[in-house]
Amino acid sequence: MKKKAKPASTGPAAKQLAGFVAKFDPAVAKLIRSLRLALRKRFPTANELVYDNYNFLAIGFCSTERASECIVSLASQAKGVSLCFY
Repeated sequence: MKKKAKPASTGPAAKQLAGFVAKFDPAVAKLIRSLRLALRKRFPTANELVYDNYNFLAIGFCSTERASECIVSLASQAKGVSLCFY
């Protein structure tokens, strides 16, 4: 039996993530949102772990709530977005 996809969050965490993404240039922010949506569709039951520091915004898609269980992540910086596989 397949797990159902997690519903899109509209709570405080989603607003905080939207605030992190909004700090980027509009073209990069659009790319972050579109890549995140594509990964969410590909991994509908994954846990998203978000890390914002002064150089990068990282969004990891993990099988559990542990960063060591990360499958793939988006690493966003001012110049663009990288897709990282673990």
